[in-house]
Amino acid sequence: MIKSPATEMVKNYAAVNGTVRMTEVRQIMGITNEQVLYAFDNLKKQGHLRRVSHGLYQFVDTVEKPPIEVLDKIWRAMKISGSFSATEIAKLADSTTSYVYKRFRAYKADGFIREAGLRPTFGSGTEKLWRLTKNGKEKAQNPNIETWTPEPINLACLNLARLVCSGVAARSKEMAMEALAQLEIVKKGLEDVIDEK
Repeated sequence: MIKSPATEMVKNYAAVNGTVRMTEVRQIMGITNEQVLYAFDNLKKQGHLRRVSHGLYQFVDTVEKPPIEVLDKIWRAMKISGSFSATEIAKLADSTTSYVYKRFRAYKADGFIREAGLRPTFGSGTEKLWRLTKNGKEKAQNPNIETWTPEPINLACLNLARLVCSGVAARSKEMAMEALAQLEIVKKGLEDVIDEK
């Protein structure tokens, strides 16, 4: 699925505010009516927006993904195994080892699995063993539930915009300090991006 920048902007904004109106998003974000309609339609289909009343939508951060049989089998196989190799999981899940390796890279990055040593294979080789982490064990209980939270830099940008654009930061020392704190998070996030490139 191609990610729309407008959809991602609206998703972040809705996550910060909890409830949103189309007119409010159009005015604050400066995006076209078509982009707003497209973004809201996408987010409703994904389950991240639920209509509360006419023009008012509530953000839903936990969405049940449609069941994917192979992924379910992979999670089930990992859940019943103490430690496991990609080859074992591929056999148990009726999948390919290359696909399981691909999933393992994502699961490792998400903190769901960790390395658990090496095991000798037939001949003179070895294979890497894996184990579910605490987060992985929790995820294995409900592998089709996805919780989404905005990136810290996106969250800080939206909080900063809300404080500044509403004029609250200009009227209160406490809110001005909060706006500066949000600005510092944005600055640090952008510096990290520059350092990585």
